[in-house]
Amino acid sequence: MSYPRNEQTIANPQNEIRYSFGKNWAEFIEKNFSERIVEESRKHLAAFIRTDSLAGSRFLDIGCGSGLHSLAAYRMGAERIVSFDYDQDSVATTKKIREHAGAPANWTVMEGSVLDKAFMESLAKADIVYSWGVLHHTGDMWTAVRNATMPLEPDGLLYIALYSSDNYVDPPPEYWLKVKHDYNRSGAIGKRLMELRYAMRHLIIPELVSGHNPLQVMRKYGSRGMSYWTDVKDWLGGYPMDFASLQQTEVFCKNELGLDLVNVLTGQGCTEYLFCNLKQNPHWRSVVDLRTLIPLHGPFHHNGGNAYAIALPQLESQADGPEAPRRSKLMLYEDRRMLGLAHSMHDHIVRFGKGRFSHYGPNLYLSASDNTDPNTNGRLYAYCEEF
Repeated sequence: MSYPRNEQTIANPQNEIRYSFGKNWAEFIEKNFSERIVEESRKHLAAFIRTDSLAGSRFLDIGCGSGLHSLAAYRMGAERIVSFDYDQDSVATTKKIREHAGAPANWTVMEGSVLDKAFMESLAKADIVYSWGVLHHTGDMWTAVRNATMPLEPDGLLYIALYSSDNYVDPPPEYWLKVKHDYNRSGAIGKRLMELRYAMRHLIIPELVSGHNPLQVMRKYGSRGMSYWTDVKDWLGGYPMDFASLQQTEVFCKNELGLDLVNVLTGQGCTEYLFCNLKQNPHWRSVVDLRTLIPLHGPFHHNGGNAYAIALPQLESQADGPEAPRRSKLMLYEDRRMLGLAHSMHDHIVRFGKGRFSHYGPNLYLSASDNTDPNTNGRLYAYCEEF
């Protein structure tokens, strides 16, 4: 069964060009590999799946790229690791990382495609299926998501990251698809100029305006162990590309795959999702059951456009701020349904709303799922401090 596209999914009609992710990852590992970035990757993985050990678990890394996250799983004691990628350069780089780890017998690296149903059916079952920033680059994202679950154990975890149409509204996804097309058509000098323009617009100038040193921000950049310039190239070059909203991804995985959304991390280009069948997974069922929803009692103060605000001074030390823009772990609920769109830009809450929110400083800035007034729409709003 195919999943219908709507205005929240933007796809490339023709995959006439394809970015070479493998060369980017090979360069990254050659120039930046260190124990520090391995540890950053390990910590990110452990925090999101809520465990420090993968002992006894079988880990499948779809689109393994640099092999860094497979190495993180190995360091966490995974019983078996299988890493595969469509790109031969990524396969070669992951093999080098495996050799760095001592070429362990329980770690297999291979070439393959998540769109190849026969290949996916041939893989051994896995307790954790991991695919970060990959499935939306296949040219057929929903088939890729569906195929990714073929090796998943009934009580297993699906950890995926997809580019979110919720975050790309100004400029919209169509703009970025053109940018990516132009980047891949450019020569070496053209690519460097586009990378510099992107960095100037999205990091250097904003940090200077905020009184920060952009070079220091770049040096401290450590998203899952990645470097800033590697991620810039990955973003501008990533083609083909699909975008999907949080709501669309949640509905697809629930209705098509029978999986529940149990953890989510939003606010950047990729939204990270953790899915499982709660009836089959007692660990995450207990985590979900222990989440306490604390009611929000208005009034909610209109903050312009679709945005409203309510003070939460008791949680200010846990909130986002200039030095920690993604520190808050607060999750907002509307009639007991997770809104999900945390760490949203305040301007986007005002202009677009649709459940976007931000726990920033002493306040919670929010919008209703349908942009109605939360003071009068008759819905109950609540939050969970540690989602």
